[in-house]
Amino acid sequence: MFSMILRRMEWMEEKGIRQWNVAEYDEIYPLSYYEEERQKGELFVLADRDTNEIVCGAVLKEEDERWEDRAPSIYVHNFVSKTAPRHVGRIFLIFAEKYAAERGKRYLRLDSARDNQALASYYEKIGFAPAGSCVEGGYHGILRQKEL
Repeated sequence: MFSMILRRMEWMEEKGIRQWNVAEYDEIYPLSYYEEERQKGELFVLADRDTNEIVCGAVLKEEDERWEDRAPSIYVHNFVSKTAPRHVGRIFLIFAEKYAAERGKRYLRLDSARDNQALASYYEKIGFAPAGSCVEGGYHGILRQKEL
C-alpha cells in the first residue's frame, strides 16, 4: 500500500495536483505507520483476483478527531488506489460501506482536499455529502459522509 502512496504522489506531480506530493505525505505517514495499522487490524486492501496484486487500500477506523460528533461511523483514511484497473476505488468503498453497516455504523466518513474539485465531484456523485471542514497543518479538507 505504501508503494501505491508513493506512486500516487508522483502521479499528482505529473497531473499538477497539489496534494500529497507537496505535503510530505510519505513522511507524515511512513511505511511504519501502515505496518502499525495492519497490526491493529485497521488496514484493508483490495487485491486483483488474478494476480493477487494490491490495487487499492485504506485504513478504516472507528474514531476520527476531525469530526466533532461521535455518530457511529467508520472513517476512511489514507485511501489510495492504482490508476488502473479503473473503478477499484469504488469497489473498495462499496466494501467499506458493507463493513461499516455490518458493524452497526450509521455513516461511512472520509475527507478530501478542499481544492480538488474533481475528487469532490466524484465523492458527491457516489453519495458522500459535505458535512463540514477540517484543517490539519497545511491541509484544508472537506468532511464527507454517506448515510448507510
